[in-house]
Amino acid sequence: PEHTLSTKPKMNSTTAAARAAAPLLGRLVRQSAGSTAALLPAVTSSSLSADAAAAANQQQQQQHSLATGAKGARGHGWYKKYRENRGGRHLQGRWHDRDVDKLNAINDRAFALNDSSKSSKTYLDLSVGGAEPGRIVIELASAALPVTCENFVKLCSDGGVVDASDRTAENWGYKGTNVHKIEKAVGICMGDVLGQNGNGGRCHPSLWTPQSNHPHAGAYTIADEAHVISHTGPGIVTMLSTGVHENDSRFMITTSNAPQLDGRFVAFGRVTEGLDIIEDTVANVFTKRGRPTVDIEVVGCGLL
Repeated sequence: PEHTLSTKPKMNSTTAAARAAAPLLGRLVRQSAGSTAALLPAVTSSSLSADAAAAANQQQQQQHSLATGAKGARGHGWYKKYRENRGGRHLQGRWHDRDVDKLNAINDRAFALNDSSKSSKTYLDLSVGGAEPGRIVIELASAALPVTCENFVKLCSDGGVVDASDRTAENWGYKGTNVHKIEKAVGICMGDVLGQNGNGGRCHPSLWTPQSNHPHAGAYTIADEAHVISHTGPGIVTMLSTGVHENDSRFMITTSNAPQLDGRFVAFGRVTEGLDIIEDTVANVFTKRGRPTVDIEVVGCGLL
């Protein structure tokens, strides 16, 4: 038979139970008063049990609708969907619909804006435990992020490590700094031109004045310029800021896709040569709570 849409209101379980008990109650009324009085408690207990069952069913449906973690909340076949990268945010996580290929294309467009007549590449020579240094070449998005890239270039070209208490220092840079932290699943952190422990940094002095400082930001910091480059994979060079508009000299080179950094840190470059050096460092250097147990030093840096 064909299905038809009924305009009659749906009956809940309590109403259905009452209608089912009505014929029985009519027969009881026609019987003797003694037998009716004896059977009424049974009818009352039957209706009460129906009310309790209806309340329990409603509570169970509410728990499932709120997705409180009850059995089956992720749905039938959730594991198969998870393995196939299907199922939405509740299975695949916050960035399940992130299109990495599209973001890489946007990154390429940002680097393509560079002026071909000017150099946009820098290098870092890393020595692990005093061994022969290996060179890492970094391409900068100088046209898209001119201030951030200028700060990096000047820190690669001038000075070295200075004491944080030295108020007379006029120049400082990356030469002699160390890798102060390694997050194997995210990246390597470096660039502290003060204490070499990751707790301090300064932008290049030529880019900072008290008047140019962003409100509520610390001294020798530059503002967040733009978030045009995404952290889509290994080799993305990004600033390490302690807060909004507080970029100094510290930076990170990613070792994997890191969507959690997008919109938080300003990425400004990418590694074009020497990514294997970073991968070997991450794989072979033992760390204790993220701190490398051997010195990983920048023994040379500059503009190519």
